[in-house]
Amino acid sequence: MKKIILAIFIISGLLLQGVYAEEEYINKLWTHNMGGNVWEILHGDFTGDGIPEVVVASGCCGNPGYVTVFDLSGEIVWQAKMPYEVRTLDIGDIDGDGKLDAVCASTDTKIYFISNKGEIIKVFPDSGDVLKIKIADIDGDGKNEVITGSTYIRVFKDLEEIANYSTSNRVMDLSIHDINGDKKLEIITGGLGNYVYVFDSGLNLLWKNQSNSVIWGTIPFNYLGNPSILVLTRGYYVLDKDGNKVFQKNMDEYLITGHDTGNMILLADGKGNLDSYDYSLNNLWNYKVEKEVKDIYSYKEGNDLFILLGSMDENFYMIKGDGKFIGQAKAGSYVSAVDSFNVKNKRYVVYGSFDDNVYTYYRETKNVPFYGFGTVLAALIYLLYKRRQ
Repeated sequence: MKKIILAIFIISGLLLQGVYAEEEYINKLWTHNMGGNVWEILHGDFTGDGIPEVVVASGCCGNPGYVTVFDLSGEIVWQAKMPYEVRTLDIGDIDGDGKLDAVCASTDTKIYFISNKGEIIKVFPDSGDVLKIKIADIDGDGKNEVITGSTYIRVFKDLEEIANYSTSNRVMDLSIHDINGDKKLEIITGGLGNYVYVFDSGLNLLWKNQSNSVIWGTIPFNYLGNPSILVLTRGYYVLDKDGNKVFQKNMDEYLITGHDTGNMILLADGKGNLDSYDYSLNNLWNYKVEKEVKDIYSYKEGNDLFILLGSMDENFYMIKGDGKFIGQAKAGSYVSAVDSFNVKNKRYVVYGSFDDNVYTYYRETKNVPFYGFGTVLAALIYLLYKRRQ
């Protein structure tokens, strides 16, 4: 009987263990010099083998710009050359063949449509610098449209322009979201004209809202459970689905960069402050870097949230979802773009800098038994039993 009771206690102690500590490794995988500033980094499966490639937009100073696709070993899959630097880029199927393509814009004010194999298949001359591009099926017909923002919002389908709208001033941000619940995506923009515009999928203006200052970003989210738009300007404010202002917070600093992690909003100003808010806009935590945060990316592993930051202080930062520091890496100039993706239990982290380099790391997570409270309790029970014997 005593042995049975002992066995029950030991098994209970071992079950309490039920915790695994994660041993984290991060290793530098490869670096590639692009010969010009790195403006954008994305990832997608261009080769169709189920493994993402790294896609980079680069260029500087009146020299040719490039869209480059790298495999995970750092080898170039293809590279498309533009006459001048490429500052904005998106990827998606633009010709209906089920394969990824790319659309970018160069500082020659032209939009370049690039095939899955890296061939430039169409060039469209815009009237100004195109700073934002999105590829999405906004009308729900199963085919993607290309939406671009300069001083015009333009919509392309099957490589042809089907609609445009003049905003008179440069568009600084472009979001695609079903804001009114009609099961179709709306186009949301903001920019130097101090207006937020919301268009339907046919580029018909639904409403616009005027701010007192430049609009740097628009983030669709559910404010207090209702579809809304968070507007980044000098401070921030919230617009409901009909364009009515329902909340406002004035600040001295402009909020330049924003990011929705899926359960909270991250906002960064021009002085290196990163603030986290829940969807009711209650402040959760603050993280401070030396200079302006240029790009934010987040991902989840299990229940843990990880946040990647690129800053003008020439550092890449990795922090946890509660704002606690994990690590950082130094670049030769400011870190302009960050990205991450997972392949076969390896987390790849990629960032680009104005030192012309793309830096790629991987982090492997291994489950290692943690001999914690339960194991200690079981061992203690066993020792006490042996002493009584």
